[in-house]
Amino acid sequence: MEKQQLISELKSAVSSGSLSKTEVLQALAINENNTQVLNDNDSVVKKLSLPEIFYYIGGLIILIGLIILVEQNWSTFTYSSKVFITFGMGLAFFISAILLSKIENLKKLGLIFYVLSAILIPFGYFVMFVDKINPQNVDFYNTLIPFLCFLQFGITQFVSKNNVFTLFNTVFGTWFFFGLTNNMTNNNPSNFSETFHLYQIMLVGVSYVLIGYFLTNKKRLFGNWLNSFGILGILGSGFALNVMASGISGSQASPVWIVLYPFIVGATIISSVYIKNSAFLFMGTIFLIAYIIRITAQHFSNTLGWPFALIIMGIAIIGLGYFALQLNLKYIKKLGN
Repeated sequence: MEKQQLISELKSAVSSGSLSKTEVLQALAINENNTQVLNDNDSVVKKLSLPEIFYYIGGLIILIGLIILVEQNWSTFTYSSKVFITFGMGLAFFISAILLSKIENLKKLGLIFYVLSAILIPFGYFVMFVDKINPQNVDFYNTLIPFLCFLQFGITQFVSKNNVFTLFNTVFGTWFFFGLTNNMTNNNPSNFSETFHLYQIMLVGVSYVLIGYFLTNKKRLFGNWLNSFGILGILGSGFALNVMASGISGSQASPVWIVLYPFIVGATIISSVYIKNSAFLFMGTIFLIAYIIRITAQHFSNTLGWPFALIIMGIAIIGLGYFALQLNLKYIKKLGN
């Protein structure tokens, strides 16, 4: 519909009394407020200023310098020097970041220092515990260290109300989950199976989706990222379990995944419309294509029908691509994801 036609219809609606000027202004005000909220919270995608670019470059150079310093002189450092270079420097960056975040013009620099501290502090903990870590208790320290980091940065996020810490706490929380579940499994060897790590990844994916959905609704940072990684974890691990259950690989999984997986993929594509999220549609379509390829490869690769199956599969994939594009344009982009 042409712009002039829309304006003409709007004028007619106002003139006839079916729509008041106040209602039009209120609708425009709502749209402007929503746009402002999105812009304020989605600060990650804002254009970087020149000072910010120098902050990021400088922070990267500092990190590279520390890595080179450690690599060249690690064997000559004493235990206390190693702890100071890693944990001590990380803690110094952390404290500096807290102080800089209180100064309006230096908040971005404080963010760089937070990133440096999030890298150095976990490494510093490993250095501190190096004499106590051995193959028998490595999972214990892979639980303890991320827990300490998660506690530190979680409290910082709670106090500062800075959504950027979501990224750090997601990494440390995921690390803690893997360390804890691995530690529990090592203490109970009978509970371990070849599919254990795939179920771990799937549970992490579910938690990412739930947290991402919450963050997206609250218009906070990293919601869409978590949705994307979460659905990738769910569908990726589910696909691996489906392959294992089909007997293609040497490993085995529960036969339930042969039946369950296509329903999970279908539910992912359908749910993308209801929650208005293109990440679900994209990942669902990709893994549906992968599933179709897997099915045809298993059942037709050794027959004369394999070339025809490939042709049909190609046509189906083109159709799926077009279907996904139309869904995205009609139900997701249009409705505002």
